[in-house]
Amino acid sequence: MRVVGTAGHVDHGKTALIKSLTGIDADRLPEEKARGMTTDLGFAYYRGGNGEYVGVVDVPGHERYLRNMVAGAWGLDLVVLVVAADDGWMPQTGLHASIAASLAAPSVVIAVTKADAVEATRAERVALDSVERASALFGFRPEAVLVSNVTGEGLGELKAAIGRALEARPPAVSDGAYLYVDRAFSPLGGGTVVTGTLVGGSVGSGDELELLPRGERVKVRGVQSYRERVERAFPACRAAVSLTGLKGGVVRGDVLSAPGSGVVCGSELLVRFLPLPGSESLFPADAKGRPALRPGLEAELAAGSARRDAELWPIGKTGFARAVLRSPLAFPAGCGFVALRRGGAELLGRGVIARPIRAAPEGRKALAAALPRAVASTDALEEAGFGRDRSLALRVSVAVFYQGWTAAPEGVPLGVALKAGFEPAPAPGAADEAAFLFDPVRWAAYAEAVAAAAAEPGGLSRATGESIFASVLGAASRQADSLAGARAADSKSAFEASVSRLEAQKALSRNGAAWTVPGSARALSPAERETLERLVAAGTSGLEPGKTAQREDARPLKALCSFGEAVPLDGGIFFSRAAYEACSAAILRGRKPGDRFTVPEAKERSALSRKYILPLLNRMESKGLVKRSGDERIVL
Repeated sequence: MRVVGTAGHVDHGKTALIKSLTGIDADRLPEEKARGMTTDLGFAYYRGGNGEYVGVVDVPGHERYLRNMVAGAWGLDLVVLVVAADDGWMPQTGLHASIAASLAAPSVVIAVTKADAVEATRAERVALDSVERASALFGFRPEAVLVSNVTGEGLGELKAAIGRALEARPPAVSDGAYLYVDRAFSPLGGGTVVTGTLVGGSVGSGDELELLPRGERVKVRGVQSYRERVERAFPACRAAVSLTGLKGGVVRGDVLSAPGSGVVCGSELLVRFLPLPGSESLFPADAKGRPALRPGLEAELAAGSARRDAELWPIGKTGFARAVLRSPLAFPAGCGFVALRRGGAELLGRGVIARPIRAAPEGRKALAAALPRAVASTDALEEAGFGRDRSLALRVSVAVFYQGWTAAPEGVPLGVALKAGFEPAPAPGAADEAAFLFDPVRWAAYAEAVAAAAAEPGGLSRATGESIFASVLGAASRQADSLAGARAADSKSAFEASVSRLEAQKALSRNGAAWTVPGSARALSPAERETLERLVAAGTSGLEPGKTAQREDARPLKALCSFGEAVPLDGGIFFSRAAYEACSAAILRGRKPGDRFTVPEAKERSALSRKYILPLLNRMESKGLVKRSGDERIVL
């Protein structure tokens, strides 16, 4: 299941196009029907060519309702940029496209509406012009389709174009389920229903979730997706979740979060600005040619479906800034945001949210001093965000390794790093890529960096390290066609030998599944050790802290996840690392990339019941091991 959304100038036919595609009138408010103008978000859906549902989010085009448009542009798999053939590209078209590009819309299709109202040559010129303008903003060339909501011209072609674009880009992965609330209401019969785009994992009846930023625990009474009651809703889809246990109201911008989702909260944030779409500049210029972002600038920061008044304080010329919010914001690490001029319709900047800041003034000064050196040392990792605190240091060590440094550059703070997801390359001038990538000396330097990373408070999860190590090998293999399996095995042996040497020197130790520096990071607590023993003993039955008898396990399990000993699954289920890896290996054994298998086949191989097999397969999908296609999974 996927979710797409519209964007474009007012009166260019976005809502009419959705009705033509889906048969559903997305204007739900009496005011909208009376005025003939969309003012808030609307929702519809249709079945794609592969039989799966495609959710559709309709957004208002008038600049007065820009904030509602931004709320609807979050979490989309594709944007349908609507341009009327009679008007052509308009200012609001450009602003909507810039916002969609700022929020990293993965795919775009242009729908040139009202093709019946102009000569064919005019419609084709508008399509070509729109493609050129959109290409400059998004960095790729989208497909354009001429359509008419009156005659039905091009509607089939538009659906096909959307299907091709979605198929070309698999859905993004995440560590756990969360949903930014865009609507909340209380139906007859009691309870509260919240709606939004579900990403990262599934949600079902009986699940215990957290409503952020206020941190209230709630229970799921029921779930609907596309007007059908379902046992569980799977990403990415539009979902309506009925909740019990609420003690207060719910507003747009709240986040419904499952365990392991990585959603955090803060009212003072470290953010990184990225170049504006189609520009090399981070910020637009004011009337005097100066960057619009100045210390203490008041702006509106929009992330997900949330919007917060904020003061922005640039940190030197690094592109980083402190965002001081009037009220806390809930967000997943690395979440994209846009900054709008307060009360206006001007895009001031865009970027990613790194993490909350809880530093005293002297700590802020240290951060400001460290950031320029960190940025200069990681230029190879362009347009990336931030990872979670536990793995930040290792991200730097990966950058160090790929830059060809034998030690971390002077002044690079191991607590600051760019998010994974990049395609790093060998240092310029490396004569033999394979030799460079698999040089044991460099692996030794990498191990030294791991040791330094493990000195960070809380240690460094071995599972995190091995996961990133695997991605390093994968990237290296793609870059050097001459690599064979033995070369990769040799390199890992060199890496492990380096780590063993550090352990022998007592510069590094293993505490459970975590790398730590002796005396620097804490060991497992008695409660964590006890929970780990029960988790291992539970095998493929796992633990469910949402159940009354196991609620005391919630906090220890969260810590065990950070150490890499526990693996969170959908539905509040936790497996031990060994149980998860054994089941995954059994399902994938003998299968090669591109092979398909069904859920019953996976159940037979893993000996798991349906209660566990679907959460396990969802976890495998989130980690890039498989991809869902209808009722089957494809090995990646």
